[in-house]
Amino acid sequence: METLHNALSGKYHHLQLTQRAGNALPTRNHALDVKGLYLESGLSAPLIAEMRRHLSAGNQVMLFLNRRGFSPALMCHECGWIAECQRCDAYYTYHQHSNEMRCHHCGSQRPVLHQCKGCGSTQLVTVGVGTEQLEAQLHTLFPEYRSVRIDRDSTRRKGSLESALTAIRKGEYQILIGTQMLAKGHHFPDVTLVALLDVDGSLYSSDFRASERLAQLFIQVAGRAGRASKPGEVVLQTHHPEHSLLQALLHKDYHHFALTALEERKLAQLPPYSFLSLFRAEANHTAQVEDFLRQVRETLRCNPWFDSECMVLGPTPAPLAKRAGKFRWQLLLQTPNRTLMQKILQSARPALQQLPLASKVRWSIDIDPQDLS
Repeated sequence: METLHNALSGKYHHLQLTQRAGNALPTRNHALDVKGLYLESGLSAPLIAEMRRHLSAGNQVMLFLNRRGFSPALMCHECGWIAECQRCDAYYTYHQHSNEMRCHHCGSQRPVLHQCKGCGSTQLVTVGVGTEQLEAQLHTLFPEYRSVRIDRDSTRRKGSLESALTAIRKGEYQILIGTQMLAKGHHFPDVTLVALLDVDGSLYSSDFRASERLAQLFIQVAGRAGRASKPGEVVLQTHHPEHSLLQALLHKDYHHFALTALEERKLAQLPPYSFLSLFRAEANHTAQVEDFLRQVRETLRCNPWFDSECMVLGPTPAPLAKRAGKFRWQLLLQTPNRTLMQKILQSARPALQQLPLASKVRWSIDIDPQDLS
């Protein structure tokens, strides 16, 4: 959004692509309302039927699910207990292929549990869908077609990604399953259907950039369909087909979405109409981290350059409040222009480094943060 704002304001030269590469036709985009529908490992019956139609015509299908592993959680059916990483505020992801539970935040691994630690029951069930489970379900639904999974787990070995991509282009696989690493930069001329299976999480995120990232992801993923002479189709599975973001993407274009988003950010005084710096801190004791950022807040407020147009928000626990055994907090500084931000940070730095807790916690300053987690 910041780059587009700079282009629209004349700071950058603005060039627009008015047609797809190779004169490919625009894709046909639509949202598939899955409210009340039974989902087979994330797949609705209408989507399965649409996949079968494209596959029977000799084309390839790409399914996008940005969640690797078999299932994002292992839960007790009797009491609701969920297997949690002891070092993070996060659940273990179940990986069926390696028969282990793995934390995707700190990398810790452990054997799969077969008994609940809460009540002792052996009725443990998987909750949610990952790319591994989706791949297994597709083998059952479409045994006559070959599928390939492209994610960080399946491409760990050197050369495995290049080998899989070559096989896809040769037509050795008809169903492609991928995370974000499959979303852009690849040319698959026989892919005529692309489906995003789970986009709802980005519609109601606390991160103001989430809608922008979803819109960019949609454009990137949609760009894999109908790249040659064959027409392409893009399907979004959602419980909220009426959402304004989805409607803008499906029936207008990214430029229209971006202009609307810029207007909303202007009203809320969010970047690019203000400037942010995020203070992150972590330590073994949560009180120590909170106290340090309270000291940072007071130091910033006492800075001679800090005025009524500046704001300090926090400290608050980070969205992932504990990672790899460390408790994490953050503090957000907002200013109306970049010059004022630079003056405050430069003049405050010596005082921040001399704070009593500065040497007892690990801390950093992220200027223009793209990720608020």
